[in-house]
Amino acid sequence: MANLSDEVMLLQLPTDQMILTELQQGRNLGANIADEIDRHKKTVTKRLNQLEDYGLVDNIGRGVYEITREGEIALEHIDEYDRDTDRLEEIIERELSDES
Repeated sequence: MANLSDEVMLLQLPTDQMILTELQQGRNLGANIADEIDRHKKTVTKRLNQLEDYGLVDNIGRGVYEITREGEIALEHIDEYDRDTDRLEEIIERELSDES
């Protein structure tokens, strides 16, 4: 997982939320996700790369992505996301430490 404290997580809603929701259904190709959420493939590819940097998704090879535990936690608490704070990162880190 990327170290969430290194940079503020800047999500693009609703696109990132739709991507994470789609990946909850299972692993998928970026192109398929783009079709499913009705977004341009380049947009989805860019967002998947950023979500991977944040540790919310993993590229498991050949353009196939899956949601991480961090991504699941972020999606569960997406309505608490605020661009100007680290609240979502704090929630993710707290829940991960509670699980271990």
